[in-house]
Amino acid sequence: MIDIPDIKTAIPGELLILGRMVLEKGGELFIVGGWVRDLLRTGDVSLHRNDIDLATSLSPAQIKTLAGGLGKPFNLGEKFGTVGIRTEDHSLEITTFRSDEYEPGSRHPAVTPVNDITEDLLRRDFTINAVAVDVAGDPGRISDPYNGIEDIEREIIRTPGDPYVRMSEDPLRMMRAVRFASQLGYEIEHNLAAVLTSGASMLKQISRERRREELEKILVSPYPDSGIGKMVDTGLMDYVVPEVGDMHGVEQPEAYHRADVLGHTLLVLKYIEPDPLLRRGALFHDVGKPCVKITEPKVRFPEHARVGEKITRNAMKNLKYSNLDIQKTAFLVRYHMRPIYYEGKWSDAAVRRFVRDCTMIKGDEVLIAPEAVMKLARADIKAGNLEKSQWFLKAVDELEMRIRATGLGSGAGIPESPLNGKELIAEFNKEQGPWIKDIKNYLGDLVENGELEPGDKETGLRLARAFFKDNL
Repeated sequence: MIDIPDIKTAIPGELLILGRMVLEKGGELFIVGGWVRDLLRTGDVSLHRNDIDLATSLSPAQIKTLAGGLGKPFNLGEKFGTVGIRTEDHSLEITTFRSDEYEPGSRHPAVTPVNDITEDLLRRDFTINAVAVDVAGDPGRISDPYNGIEDIEREIIRTPGDPYVRMSEDPLRMMRAVRFASQLGYEIEHNLAAVLTSGASMLKQISRERRREELEKILVSPYPDSGIGKMVDTGLMDYVVPEVGDMHGVEQPEAYHRADVLGHTLLVLKYIEPDPLLRRGALFHDVGKPCVKITEPKVRFPEHARVGEKITRNAMKNLKYSNLDIQKTAFLVRYHMRPIYYEGKWSDAAVRRFVRDCTMIKGDEVLIAPEAVMKLARADIKAGNLEKSQWFLKAVDELEMRIRATGLGSGAGIPESPLNGKELIAEFNKEQGPWIKDIKNYLGDLVENGELEPGDKETGLRLARAFFKDNL
């Protein structure tokens, strides 16, 4: 933690200027929220360079007048007491001291002015965010009425005041508690954890878009395995992606795995890089297993990738993801097993077919290259049986070398079908789906083998009809 005497030197100069103007008007001004938290934790406020929250005793009108010389005001909801100011270096959100009172089920608080920073900090979500730094009367002085500094030192997520009250004010705070824990590596205080479990159903009050945004932040955090695990353990996941919770307790053969489906998924999240698409692919890659599992004559999960693709599309659609995000994530889920099936006896044509299958192209743009599928496969292997993982990883290494030898590793230059997706949809009067890629891959193989001219749409259409009839 940064030495407290050094805090004044970290305050941006323009805020000290504003603080002096506020003081001249007889007011108070404090920095609050993430800037203070991260300064106290690590001394690094770079994540908040463009986003600093402040609290003041002055009215929004007074602040707009005083801050006008520092930057351009923007509307953040003055009726709730907040003024936004964009300076050359920062985006400031300045809110008049207030308390919030929520009607049950409402996201819109009744705002009541309060007299001092202590009352204002009580409405904050967690104590680590309820520490304030004075920038007016005594710049650098800390106000910490709810022991947020101690909780930073103890690495605890706790609420100022009653945790049930704080969570019911805005139930998304339950996911935020998990998110901060997974971002910072902190533990959730036991009384708050109990509220997350007992009050999980309050998440139904929150829009799907807001739930999605918090899920994304958990997924790209330093500890996504811990975060997703907490989401399942508390029951919060039942109101975000219930299909993820369904993976809990679904046992897998020890010959290839060392955990149940959920435990394995958490390991894959741990082993893959913090790219949003890859982390989503890791979360959903085995989501089809619970509903396809068979136990006789042995435990297997037939077609789990195809089934998982459908589940992924539905789950992400429910959370209002963009169509492109859905398509890309579902693509990874569908093809995540392909590298694991590699055998050294594959022909060069089979390797090129693999590249085509594991490349997602829209128009002339490569949206997903085989490299992404390989990364997911590697994490999947590492999360499996420890004794066999090295053998599978060596096989993937060999596949990667063979892909590089084709010159198609980026996904560019792959022989394409003479028919595009729109033409196939029009011909077969069928909704967009994986069947399009099946036909395009079939026609692309024929082009590559010299059995179909690249621009021969008439012959391609005839062959597509036959393929559709026999296979789809």
